[in-house]
Amino acid sequence: MKIKKSKINDYANITVENDSGMELALCTLGAAIRDIKVPDKNGESVSVTLCPASEETFRASYYGKTIGRTAGRIKNAAFSIDGKTATLEKNNHGQDNLHGGKTGFHSKIFDCETCDCGEHVDVVFKCFSPDGEGGYFGNVNVTVTYRVWKKENKFRILYDATSDTKTLLNLTNHVYLNMSGNLREKASEHTLFINAPKVAKLNERLIIEDIIPVSREMDFTAPHAIGDYIESEEAQRYTRGYDHPYFLAESGMDKTACALYSRHSKIALEMFTTYPCAVFYANSCPHEGMELVGGKQDEKYLAACLECEYHPDGIHNGIADCGITSPENPYHAEVEYRFSVR
Repeated sequence: MKIKKSKINDYANITVENDSGMELALCTLGAAIRDIKVPDKNGESVSVTLCPASEETFRASYYGKTIGRTAGRIKNAAFSIDGKTATLEKNNHGQDNLHGGKTGFHSKIFDCETCDCGEHVDVVFKCFSPDGEGGYFGNVNVTVTYRVWKKENKFRILYDATSDTKTLLNLTNHVYLNMSGNLREKASEHTLFINAPKVAKLNERLIIEDIIPVSREMDFTAPHAIGDYIESEEAQRYTRGYDHPYFLAESGMDKTACALYSRHSKIALEMFTTYPCAVFYANSCPHEGMELVGGKQDEKYLAACLECEYHPDGIHNGIADCGITSPENPYHAEVEYRFSVR
């Protein structure tokens, strides 16, 4: 197991390389995933992520970052708990809040430490979000732990947080995935499985209006290529391709929530989570002309994001398990990524 650390401007990079050929590159800006490298069918170490080549663009983006205080869109940029109202930044269509606003966790520099725990190494990121930041109430301490196994090509993200008052949290990671290895094919050619019989019905601002059974065009309970129905009217309506919360049939670290596979590289990813929801985004609104690490340019459907989280706007939909945390009920959630060659 090798751990390398380096400094770039005001934040640090931490790279963990395990004994089975997986390399996880992290950084303290946004407690982010900069890159994931795993062996392909030929044993070659290849990247399975997208990341902007420009440091300035990466700093301003969500690529691989921890998203919070709340992932997704909060209707009308406000919510209330026990009669107390949070008024948030309106950065989605000038009306709603998206990904916590400009002061979200994606923009914060976390403290970091590493711990050798025997069969795995923990890279632990911590930050403090004061009462009123971004319009959210409560002083919140957040810990994001990347647990990297030494002998297996898997890692787990553990989200923990405490607050001095009841407040809303919904933490996820926004890594852009491409299993072909070094972007040799679009993610639309990948086979996707999502263990979700229900999906969100969205309005023109991508706010959840209802949770409905998946149609043929939206169904990934039987694995198939992402591109099979991506140009359908249903997949294109408002989102120009998939950008939908899927509601899992079951949660738990022994239940496959999502799986992504490239026939080109034979690399397979399985994801497991304690969360009830996975937002699937197919890079349907790319940054045209943006250079990526590796020299290629961003393009439509080049990546797939699978963001495990709570119902993004559950606070407005009468859902009890939507990320509300309190001094008596600290926040905890887990997501695991397992890589193999098939």
